[in-house]
Amino acid sequence: MAIRNEEIGDLVLDAARSCLLRSGGRKVTVSEVARQAGVSRPTVYRRWPDITEIIRGLLTREVLGVVEETIGGTADPADLDALVARVVAVVGALRDDELIASLWREQREFMSPYVFERLGTSQQGILAILADMLSQGQERRQVRAGDAKRMAAMVLLIAQSFLQSGALVSDILAEGWSVELHEMLAGYLRPVGTGVDG
Repeated sequence: MAIRNEEIGDLVLDAARSCLLRSGGRKVTVSEVARQAGVSRPTVYRRWPDITEIIRGLLTREVLGVVEETIGGTADPADLDALVARVVAVVGALRDDELIASLWREQREFMSPYVFERLGTSQQGILAILADMLSQGQERRQVRAGDAKRMAAMVLLIAQSFLQSGALVSDILAEGWSVELHEMLAGYLRPVGTGVDG
């Protein structure tokens, strides 16, 4: 029975994930990935032009998968603290993800464009999720008034900055990082004129 195109896609991304984890995040080749997936190199090249595009597709799947697993299917947040707790939980899950951590450690030249040059597909997906959450929070008067997309962009920048540079102050923040990040985000999103969740 022939393997469907979408199944080949998953096979290749799964194989790339296995190869990268085995290498500790160091560079791998299309040949390694194809061998791990049990498909030919031409089969891989019909869908992806090079290993960079494979890893890009894998990273998108990994990040959005972590987000979905962390907050998908949960009830609407009861207040601002619950909304912010979701964001902090996603940051924690991304921080603990073995693949993402290994790529940051070993392939900074691959990861850095998503910090300094352009938004990746996964970042755009997260922005859309954040904007939707904040818009709903505004409707429930849990979040201050403002352009939800702009606010989502700021939340993404804050969270991403912690993910990239948190190790610099890990001895200071230690296990209190989540409390400090929660306070920072809650202060930014809190409705104006309220000292509580609104």
